[in-house]
Amino acid sequence: MRNLFNFVNQTVRPMKMTVLKNESGMLSGVVIPAEELNELKRSLKDDSEFFKTLEAILNGQKSSADKSELLFPSGLTVAQFESQANEVTRQLYSDAFQRGLPMYYKDDRTKEASHFVRANPDGSEDLVSFDPAKRSYSFIQQLAPAGKGYWSDLISA
Repeated sequence: MRNLFNFVNQTVRPMKMTVLKNESGMLSGVVIPAEELNELKRSLKDDSEFFKTLEAILNGQKSSADKSELLFPSGLTVAQFESQANEVTRQLYSDAFQRGLPMYYKDDRTKEASHFVRANPDGSEDLVSFDPAKRSYSFIQQLAPAGKGYWSDLISA
């Protein structure tokens, strides 16, 4: 860590980074934007473990840990966390559909920042545009008919 702090103090412009602290104010991590990693790597000794890790990341090599090995502070693996997040999301969509409410999300079909997919309670999907000034959505086109949308398996749930 000494190299990192010396490096930050020696640069003309400060390195962009975010310091993460827990509820007690203890350092729990540092987030460094990808565009800063090459500069950081140049400041490290070639034989250091941190240098080797950065080199692997920058070369696109698979990290040593996969989703079943990486742990969150809660003790859950990344895979377990993603599974729980999926369950919560599916429950939120199911509850909304049972109340007759559509849900909005973005995916590869939404090419513009103002475009969203509207998942409707009948299982259909529409491409819509959101106007923040009017706080309203405008229909653009139907993406999937009733019962054929991505979330349609939830309409009877």
